[in-house]
Amino acid sequence: MNEKGSVYQSKEYKKALVENGEKVVDVSSSFFAVEKEIKLPAFGKKKILEARGNPNEEDLNKIKKSDYFYASIAPSVVNFDDDIFNSAGYGKTSNFTILIDLKKTEEELWKSLDKGSIRWCVNFAKKNGLKIEAIKEDKDIDEFYKMYEKTAKEGRFKSEPKSFIVKLIKTDIAKLFLIRKNDKILAGGMILIDRDNNYSILDLTSVSEEGMKLQAMPFLYWNLILYSKSVKLDYFDLGGYDCEAKEGEKTWNINKFKDRFGGEIKEQPIYSSNTRYSFLR
Repeated sequence: MNEKGSVYQSKEYKKALVENGEKVVDVSSSFFAVEKEIKLPAFGKKKILEARGNPNEEDLNKIKKSDYFYASIAPSVVNFDDDIFNSAGYGKTSNFTILIDLKKTEEELWKSLDKGSIRWCVNFAKKNGLKIEAIKEDKDIDEFYKMYEKTAKEGRFKSEPKSFIVKLIKTDIAKLFLIRKNDKILAGGMILIDRDNNYSILDLTSVSEEGMKLQAMPFLYWNLILYSKSVKLDYFDLGGYDCEAKEGEKTWNINKFKDRFGGEIKEQPIYSSNTRYSFLR
């Protein structure tokens, strides 16, 4: 049985979801999911459950017996147990991410960075006066969010609502950092802090065109690694890795960027109560 919790099952994360209008379903006193309605070819509109975190056997069996078309569960990448999902008859789809081992010394972490790209970029950013700071004022959130919305639009993915981000960063489970040159915001990123599993997760990032020229993103990633180490976490999750990306695709380039930080590719499974999930999603 998996007894560890997850930042995604914390009371702070749950409260932010509820206040953002999500329909939260309590599976048990220690595990919840979010109800969604989707439209599928040949099936029409169906209600499903989505959850992140580490359920126990009782939770899995209860979800399996529910009337939802399917439920998907993404457990903690550093602490999941295949056996309880297999025993409950769940199917598995394998996604991946990259973990940085923060138990290394700062010198070892620095040496793990690609010398010709990431280390050079970090030093270049420093020489150009870039600084990192935790977000302090509401106007900074507004400025960063405009940048983030632009990133989402260009990347063709759904942005998180600003209200949801604001609620999270006002708790202890999330930190939003900004990269500045003088008073100008060039980039930013939010991490989630999972004390149950002792790691941080890169949740969202954005960078301006000027920030890209001044190497704000390598500088941001490196400083997020250092911050996560400074608060005694064991791992830093770079937030996804597409093993099916093909050379020339945008995701391929994102993979190559993340590869240069010296981490290890790790499986991030998604388990589903419907074994046809990989074909339905």
